[in-house]
Amino acid sequence: MRRKEVGLKKFNYMAFGACALLVLILLFNLIAYGHYQYRRGYNAGRQTEQQIQQKAQAKQQAVANKLSQDYEKQKAENEVKRDEQKRQITKIVKVPVYNNVCLDASGVQLINQAINER
Repeated sequence: MRRKEVGLKKFNYMAFGACALLVLILLFNLIAYGHYQYRRGYNAGRQTEQQIQQKAQAKQQAVANKLSQDYEKQKAENEVKRDEQKRQITKIVKVPVYNNVCLDASGVQLINQAINER
């Protein structure tokens, strides 16, 4: 007597294996393509961010250079003023014309500062 097949007919394992392999290959390719797209987008975003940072850094450097130039210019002007003031005071101190001249308080103070600086 023949056995009755209970719900299972002859199953083609080769066809099932081939289909499963094909599905796995397609799934792998889909994941690899998605990863490739992710990396491409990530690198593009990183490059854009670097460009933005470089522009901001260049702008900050330009501001720093401008401030440095302004500082050096102001420093040179102050040094010229200080030299002129010292020269004028030095000329006043070197010439002894104050023996018979009355000076006000600010003049006496300038002379005393010039003497103390020596």
